[in-house]
Amino acid sequence: MSTIKVDTVQSTGGGAVTLTNQHAAKSWLNMNGTSTIAIRDSFNVSSIVDNGTGNYDQVFTNAMDSANYSSTGTCAHDIPISANRDSNFQCVAESASQINLNIFSASQQDRNHVCGQAFGDLA
Repeated sequence: MSTIKVDTVQSTGGGAVTLTNQHAAKSWLNMNGTSTIAIRDSFNVSSIVDNGTGNYDQVFTNAMDSANYSSTGTCAHDIPISANRDSNFQCVAESASQINLNIFSASQQDRNHVCGQAFGDLA
């Protein structure tokens, strides 16, 4: 197997390469949503905002081209897996610059594992 190592990829005209047939996530987040919230790992996320119990904003480093993109996410307690069945998760594209992650059952709930993703076109 070969390895390709490069610092810059450019088009034949010297400009940026456009990905035309790939629909990879334009932003993703894995965060701790309990106590002091913290990003574990992410892509195209500048910050997270704690709006109160079970309600977070995922703020993009580079904005989407509009608020009409697709967003999705997941949440979970720690193990066991059976403890994760009482949560509802709502992920809403609030604007071109952020999505809102909302966790609830009978009331808002914090979760240890919170993930959000955005798919669409960047600005």
